[in-house]
Amino acid sequence: HLHEDTMSKQRGRTMARAYCPDCDGSIDLRSPRVGQLLFCPHCDTEVEVVDTNPLELDWAYASSYEADWADEYQEA
Repeated sequence: HLHEDTMSKQRGRTMARAYCPDCDGSIDLRSPRVGQLLFCPHCDTEVEVVDTNPLELDWAYASSYEADWADEYQEA
């Protein structure tokens, strides 16, 4: 779920803004890192930072779910 980030000033600090892939609620992050896990403050969905330029969030389970599915498929 792609959304370009926007930068905002909050109490003199630069914040990066991204949007939840589930509810599209805005999430402000001070120092986003790829792989960082967090919960959306609007819908409580666990999301992961998948890119920082532009800032992009995705469902946290997406990559591990796909890997688990691929492992199960290969075992069958």
